[in-house]
Amino acid sequence: MASPVDLPMEVPVPASQPSRHILDRVGIPKPLAWGFLGVLIFMIGDGVESGYLSPYLLDQGLSGSQVALLFTVYGITASVAAWLSGALSDLWGPRRVMWAGLGIWVVFQILMLAVAVPSVNYPMLLLSYGLRGFGYPLFAFGFLVWIAASTPQARLGSAAGWFWFAFTGGLPTLGSLVASGLIPQIGAYRTLWCALLLVVAGGLIALLGVRDRSGGQRLAPPGERPVATLMGSLSIVWRSPRVGIGCMVRVINTAPQFGYLVFLPIFFTDTIGFTLEQWLRLLTVMFAVNIVFNLIFGIVGDKVGWQRTVAWFGGVGCAVTTLLLYYVPDTAGDNYALALLVAAAYGATLAGYVPLSALMPSLAPRHKGQAMAALNLGAGASAFVGPAIVGLFLGPLGVAGVMWIFTGLYAASAVLAYFLRLPGERPAGPGRTAAVGDLASRAGGSLLGHPVRLSPQDDTGDDDVELVLFDVGGTLYDDDCFAQALHRAVRELAEESTPGAGGPDWDDAEFWAVYDAQRERGTGSLRTAMAKRYAPGRDEELARRARKHWQYPADALYQDVKPVLTALSGRYRLGIVANSPTTVLDALRRDGLLDLFDVTVLAEQIGVRKPDVTAFQYALREAGVSADRVLYVGNRLDTDIRPAHRVGMRAVWMLRGEAAPAPTQAQLAEPDAVLTTLTGLPVVLARMARSASA
Repeated sequence: MASPVDLPMEVPVPASQPSRHILDRVGIPKPLAWGFLGVLIFMIGDGVESGYLSPYLLDQGLSGSQVALLFTVYGITASVAAWLSGALSDLWGPRRVMWAGLGIWVVFQILMLAVAVPSVNYPMLLLSYGLRGFGYPLFAFGFLVWIAASTPQARLGSAAGWFWFAFTGGLPTLGSLVASGLIPQIGAYRTLWCALLLVVAGGLIALLGVRDRSGGQRLAPPGERPVATLMGSLSIVWRSPRVGIGCMVRVINTAPQFGYLVFLPIFFTDTIGFTLEQWLRLLTVMFAVNIVFNLIFGIVGDKVGWQRTVAWFGGVGCAVTTLLLYYVPDTAGDNYALALLVAAAYGATLAGYVPLSALMPSLAPRHKGQAMAALNLGAGASAFVGPAIVGLFLGPLGVAGVMWIFTGLYAASAVLAYFLRLPGERPAGPGRTAAVGDLASRAGGSLLGHPVRLSPQDDTGDDDVELVLFDVGGTLYDDDCFAQALHRAVRELAEESTPGAGGPDWDDAEFWAVYDAQRERGTGSLRTAMAKRYAPGRDEELARRARKHWQYPADALYQDVKPVLTALSGRYRLGIVANSPTTVLDALRRDGLLDLFDVTVLAEQIGVRKPDVTAFQYALREAGVSADRVLYVGNRLDTDIRPAHRVGMRAVWMLRGEAAPAPTQAQLAEPDAVLTTLTGLPVVLARMARSASA
């Protein structure tokens, strides 16, 4: 059946919306706010030992090689745990992963301090300290996965920036500061016990303070087996080449940083002539600046684009500052002010990679945990790659040669970052309109004949819609799919009956007359109406037969769907709440749309059909989003708009498919907006955002 003429209609929008909380305005998702504080305190506790544990253990009688092995084992377990933080979040949910990390840290810290350290039992030290290495990555990176799973994409870069601000603010910066204040007062050993108290306090603040429901749910798609999920956390680096490239960029991000700690202390003290105290202060400045710019580049990434921030500020920026870090002191000698300046510049550009934490899960929206596992795997690998490069090339090439190798790696990461663009992203300056671009054009453009464009966000980044939910029939696919399936089912039942047995004669024209009358009423079940007319008492059988014929061929997809959804997926989380059969998932996968949806709620899956509000409430629980931050798009008042309003969502009425062909003024007043083509949906969202920020 023909769809309505696709012309945009005037869109009424509520005059005002609740103002955004100050935390949301600065980039901290309010539901997760206690988690950021908890991570900061946890990492302060974890970082207390970073500046003195090695010399303390040497003073206890361990040899240099024993301490080196101890730290190597710790590094290995921490690297494995970094990967597991994403993989296990897929299986258990981030909250359980964080509890596991906190428990491991506490148990093995107590074992180390109560047994291994007092007796200087080296095997016990290897066991306790080595296994404690699983603790902080599971806790901290588990929270990073939680952030990626629940934060609206438009603010994910800022949220990631705040995470790294808390993480690096604790380890090593504030952790070392706490140690420097406590050790003279209570001694090195008791300071390690104080670190345990800080870790427990931070862990409980995060885990008891954060009530966001998405952290308690597994992130893997429903029905995926545990073994497949775990293996997928490794195989995703080649299943999804862009995720693999992102993993490589993450390795390059901090590999030189770990390498510098091997040979730059000697370069700055023996070659340049600085004292050890000057080198340590220089290192402190480098990481203090890095902490601040972790936050800055998270916000910048949301404004100018994550890929561009990583490529230019991270890759190109670090390539330039790496050369400055060597050649400025080598040329200027022991000019400490210049050395501090270039160290600060390197720390700032190193933070340019922060948006990777937003990019990676967005590259694989249906496997965010796996993507974060790949990101964290790259972080762990960098701890080995950097020192390995130094070990291989410092002798034959010298300091200058190694610095050029690291410069080349940073430049290569800038090139690799080119391939990390999200669907629909294109090069654009901060003042230009974000557009779907080439992907939308390849997807068939829009009914207006050009790619769909999203309005740039205002300076505050306000956007009070986090999740956009869609009906399927009449919204994404032509409702004629269901009508034709019902037509075949009714005809089968009618032809099996005879007038003498009480079954009516089949009349094709009459079927469509009943269908049109039902549309005009705008309420009630079409299937029930047909059963009443053609198959009295056989409603369920009619439903079963119709479901058998209910398919979504490729040509049933409305032309405006793919370009609009592709554009919206770069800023909003998307989902489906529909009465359609589960076969629609195969159609969405075939049409390249399934990966755009974070939430899919179908009647066959949950045993509840719209207009029952349970279906809408189920979607809210799955997404972990409050109803006032959700927009629902559907084509029926009775099964879409009204139940969405009852649970507190806003709703857009699509006038196509089974929608009333000539709606009354009273009907038009019910939804928050009315459209006849999805190309108008970005305008609706932009108006709502402007209204919310007014």
